[in-house]
Order: sequence, then structure tokens, then C-alpha cells
Amino acid sequence: MILFFAKDLTGSQALLQEDEYQHCIKVLRHKSGDIIELTDGNGTRAQGTLIDINKREALISIDQKTHTEPPSGKIHLYVAPPKNRTRWEWLLEKSVELGVDTITALNTARTERSRINEDRTHKIMRSAAMQSLRPYHPRYMGQISIADLVSRTADTDTYLAHYAAHHPRLTDLKPHQKEAQILVGPEGDFSPEELQSCQDAGYIGVNISANRLRTETAAITVVTYLKLIGY
Repeated sequence: MILFFAKDLTGSQALLQEDEYQHCIKVLRHKSGDIIELTDGNGTRAQGTLIDINKREALISIDQKTHTEPPSGKIHLYVAPPKNRTRWEWLLEKSVELGVDTITALNTARTERSRINEDRTHKIMRSAAMQSLRPYHPRYMGQISIADLVSRTADTDTYLAHYAAHHPRLTDLKPHQKEAQILVGPEGDFSPEELQSCQDAGYIGVNISANRLRTETAAITVVTYLKLIGY
């Protein structure tokens, strides 16, 4: 089953534009009269009929719609992007497939990648969400520094992926709030000052492996574990 993204499914008609138009019309060769499946990435899924195709967009008549309520638990991953673009994109794709709800790039003293192609990031996350048939598409929130992050407050369970002998294992914890925030640092780890700032802000240090993991491996590990314990 192939889903196509349409920004607005509130009315009786919808448009396919840009990449979705190219995929549907130019690659898959759909024609007027064909029935296709649509999603708006905000809980609504629809079935519609292609009724008009021009050089830049395709018009669909909506035949039926269903709406899914949002999940009760949410996971917000803050992660220092790897230097290698391919590894960053793999991290995005797999985290979305596993169930992350929000991703924010974390700027730390040792972050190896300071600039992110936001448009490509959004597209990769949307594609992964549609591939895994997620009714709600995850969001990318841009970049943030440790200093700005720890100054924020919210009703969330806040975790810091950092190995220490006295830290609990993430899989041994239970949710207290509906949302979890977890920080994954660069491969050079957080600086001592950053670790102290996070500790002072109430982040709970957790162990996710006895081995040293690459950033992208740590990211998908924490998302997996958080889903398993109930977020």
C-alpha cells in the first residue's frame, strides 16, 4: 500500500504537489480516475479519486476519511548530529520508524555537525513516517544549545544517556509522565560542564549499554527502550 501526503484533508478535495505529485504522476504513472490513499500526517487518512492532473499538481476528490486519535505517550529525542550526513539521515529514518515523535538537533561543545539541511530532514522524516504507516508524522524542531535546553521546564520525564556505574538502566525505569525527553550526546560525549548543567536541571542519567555506541546507534537504542517501557 502506498500513501501520498496532502497538506489539507479537511474539505471534499485535496491537492498533490511537489514531491508527492512527482511520485504519484511521473513515477507511478497514475491517471485521472485512479483511486489513491492519502494522509495529512495529523491523524487523518483518506481515499480519493484523481479527477484533474496538470503540469504541477493533481486534484483529488475525497471519497472517504477516517481519523485516528493521537497516541498517549510521546518521545522527544535531543541528539547531537553525527558529522557524516548519511549517518544522520539513517538516524532520522530509523528513529521515526521506531516511534519517535519529535527530534531536535543538540548543539554541544563536541558536536561534530553544526549545520543541518532542514528541508531534507523534514522530507526524510515524512517519508519514513509514511513508509511505516504512522498516522501522525514526527516533527523536527531545529537546533538548540544545551544552555537553552536546560533552561526550559515541562511536565516530562527527562533523561540523559550517559554511562556511569551508579546510573540506572533505562529499561528498569517506569514512566511518570506521558512524555519523555532524552538527550544523546556526540561521540566525544558531553563535556563535564554540560553534564553538570543537565544534572542541575533534573535530568536523570541512564545507562543504555555497557559498550561505547555511535551516536546514531545510541539514538535508535533509546527510542526503542522508551517505547518498550511504555511511552
